[in-house]
Amino acid sequence: MRYQILMLDVPHNFYHALKYRLQGMDINFIVALTPQDAVALCKSQQIHLAILKFPEPAMCSKFIIDLRRTCSAPIIVIFEQHNVEIARSALQAGADLCAEMQCSVDLTVDHIMAQFRRYTGYDQCDAQERRDFQIGDIYIDPSRYVVRVKERSVRLRPREFSLLHYFMKHPDEVLSAERICENAWNMEAGYDRGISQPIYLLRQAIEPDPEKPRYIRTVHRRGYRFTPNYVETCDECDSIVREL
Repeated sequence: MRYQILMLDVPHNFYHALKYRLQGMDINFIVALTPQDAVALCKSQQIHLAILKFPEPAMCSKFIIDLRRTCSAPIIVIFEQHNVEIARSALQAGADLCAEMQCSVDLTVDHIMAQFRRYTGYDQCDAQERRDFQIGDIYIDPSRYVVRVKERSVRLRPREFSLLHYFMKHPDEVLSAERICENAWNMEAGYDRGISQPIYLLRQAIEPDPEKPRYIRTVHRRGYRFTPNYVETCDECDSIVREL
């Protein structure tokens, strides 16, 4: 599996020490030019580790919150100088580790590797969860982050990928918003305002006609049903199906 590590203004000595420790693994280092670029990259692809040094440390919490909306990987923040308040703010915003450039590079890299190992080894789904499989028209490979709909490749953000993965594990079941939040995203129930946007984006990506969804159907006042087989129907038949 190829792991993707996002970096923003990472000092050369940290980069080379980390690269040395990761030799032998299939690693793709992705360089962000700005904090805004880092957020955009996290939205567009899966990231397994983020190491960030912000040009304005006081602004790091804002960007970490934005990153956390789509990225579940460890976020490591590197500071020029020790600042307890900014470090606490970063951790509260979602960072996993705050390090200083004055600290031992080897020790910091040890901490980074511990976070990376825990995320990729312990906290990820087990081998059964990572297996690739196909349900109806849709193929998914969680380990490689691949989705195909009728052999057409589809790119999804992490949130929508997790949503589709959960739908595919429960085909033809009516899933409530609370159940989706708790099981697809490990969030507490009560995400009603946020469920519609991921559903909308997923429909835009996989449906032949998002205005008339066939794979992800809304069940009035109950939730959503994922039907993995696309079946052509006439308008009259389709209206009957939607009433069921």
